[in-house]
Amino acid sequence: MSLVDALSAGRPLLLDGGLGSAVIARGLPRGTPPEAWVLERPEEIQAVHRGYVEAGSDAVQTCTFGASPVRLAAFGLDHHCEELNRRAVDLARAAGPRFVVGDVGPTGEYLPPVGTGDEARWRETFARQTRALMAAGVDAFHVETMSDLREAKVALAAIHREAPGMPVMVSLTFDHKRRGYFTVMGDPLIPALRALAEAGAVAVGANCTLTSPQMAGLVEEALAGVEAPLVVQPNAGAPEALPDGSFTYAQTPEDFARDLAVFAAAGVALVGGCCGTDRRFIAALRRRLDEGTASP
Repeated sequence: MSLVDALSAGRPLLLDGGLGSAVIARGLPRGTPPEAWVLERPEEIQAVHRGYVEAGSDAVQTCTFGASPVRLAAFGLDHHCEELNRRAVDLARAAGPRFVVGDVGPTGEYLPPVGTGDEARWRETFARQTRALMAAGVDAFHVETMSDLREAKVALAAIHREAPGMPVMVSLTFDHKRRGYFTVMGDPLIPALRALAEAGAVAVGANCTLTSPQMAGLVEEALAGVEAPLVVQPNAGAPEALPDGSFTYAQTPEDFARDLAVFAAAGVALVGGCCGTDRRFIAALRRRLDEGTASP
């Protein structure tokens, strides 16, 4: 069964939780990209994937959020792009999920006049990462944590060109303003998600920035205003720094699971977590989904 078939089955799919925050909890040094551990500490990356699968994730996302050449170049790793993406897929696959999703994050650049980003360069960097992930055998792609609709559309188009027919989910990251939900670059929720669906994304939605209570209104609006399947991955509260340099998150797994089960019952097709949501959050959500409980 493909991911598209699974979406058509009418049962919500459970994604994984925050990979970056989970690796940081396992000792990733500050300033080191998680992708570096794909090559240096692969057993740690695989352990995180396995933990999510054991907790009940239907799909795990590869440790390739920052594995585009542009992003890797900041750490002198761009010449490892193909090897890193391939090995990341192998590590995810070895954990035994139903689906391995190739994770594609933003370049970290912005278009003029805000920054010096260039769409042609973006197209090539996303295309190169797509080719590497496709060759390694991913089941789908997830373009996520995008704060600029234009960059998200460039990434989506590049994947479609390099991997025709492959399902691609796209998630933007939104702030809650007085006038509604907008990305940092000013993209409003409903028009942005509709544009991505019209461009061929099999599912659209939101991740990061907001907690599950803060996403409740977003989910309600998106379900009412967008016809495509919805994907939602909130944070586990605001990060709080500890004396040792690590972070803790305020939300409990039970509260997170309660909120996400409500979203799933309302019609969200794919649920999971972002920053701070470790395997405990996914396990709690798995129990809620299996029990069909969408209330306290």
